[in-house]
Amino acid sequence: MELKLARKRQQLSNFIQPKFLKSNKGFTLIEILIAFVLILFVLTMAMSDTFNSGADLDKESNNLERAVRFMSDEAALRNAVVRLHFMLSKAPQEYAIEYGPSDSFILPPVSEFENKILSKEEEEKVAKQTKDINLKFNKVQEFQDSNTEVSDNVKILGIGNASSEKFMSTGDVSIYSFPTGEKDDALIILANDEMVISLEINPFNSKIERKNHKIELVGNRELIDLQNQLAKEIFETWLKDK
Repeated sequence: MELKLARKRQQLSNFIQPKFLKSNKGFTLIEILIAFVLILFVLTMAMSDTFNSGADLDKESNNLERAVRFMSDEAALRNAVVRLHFMLSKAPQEYAIEYGPSDSFILPPVSEFENKILSKEEEEKVAKQTKDINLKFNKVQEFQDSNTEVSDNVKILGIGNASSEKFMSTGDVSIYSFPTGEKDDALIILANDEMVISLEINPFNSKIERKNHKIELVGNRELIDLQNQLAKEIFETWLKDK
């Protein structure tokens, strides 16, 4: 909220200054009334944007918790591997619950090209691996007919995995659940302009621990940089506590 109010105040200041502050004659009553109305309007819009953004973040967090629990139940019912499949590079971001092979399915290996600049050949290899895996899975129609789109006010910053010790912020990323009731020891991190929420998924039961982390303004750093830095710190702390 502080970030949004600061931006709105600056916009208001830029608007008022050339119109009212260049005169040495002071303000007229009409000018004061206009400025007062503008201030109320800007504050109302900032409060409304903040409320809507916060509500969207809570909604997306609730939806993801529901998706994780549905995924686990579905794996047991179908006696098959089920995954929560995120498409993080899409705009808007999307996710879907998909069922695949039986419990004999072997998890795909961690990409050998992780955190590297890929050549064209390497990009093609990764794309083929992803396509081959995706062909083994089908969308669970009982959960949704099409991919679920993430709200414009919310961004999934990334998915952490304790087994691979990786935090993935782009591309196709999945959390897997098995008929045995076990699932990936995973972390989902999402954010709006003011807050970052982490969802810690327990691999052996239905418990999901939600934690709120306020974004602290630091100098002139871009919001996306602050979000990513906080997400990295949350992931490293979570991994360290394992």
